[in-house]
Formats: sequence, structure tokens, C-alpha cells
Amino acid sequence: MKTIRLLSVLVFAAAMLAGPAWAADEKKPCCEATVEAGKKCDHACCKKAAEANKVCKKCHPPKKGQEKK
Repeated sequence: MKTIRLLSVLVFAAAMLAGPAWAADEKKPCCEATVEAGKKCDHACCKKAAEANKVCKKCHPPKKGQEKK
């Protein structure tokens, strides 16, 4: 019984330590972080896309399942 409890505690601790590691892999694009800060992006490609009322595809690539066919 003690070994099962110990194993459960170790598995739980490993899961708690692995969570932030997986979250750190999801980095936001530079423009998204800038917009969240309430600023406008200074990249030339983003300025050009904003003039055309579009989003820069270089800085904001389409997510899986959202690509145009």
C-alpha cells in the first residue's frame, strides 16, 4: 500500500513539474505581445498589411485547420 501511495505522489509531482515546461513552449509572436501591451507593431511588413486592413502573414501565420485551400 505504501508503494502505491509513493508512486502516486511521484507521478503527481512529475506532472506538476512538467506543466510549466509545456506551457513555456507556446511563445507568442512578437506582434501579439505588442498588441496586448496596447502598442502598435513597428515592423514594416505589419505596417504595410495594416494599411490594406489585413494581417501580416509572416508574423501571424495561419493556425492548423485555418489555412485557405
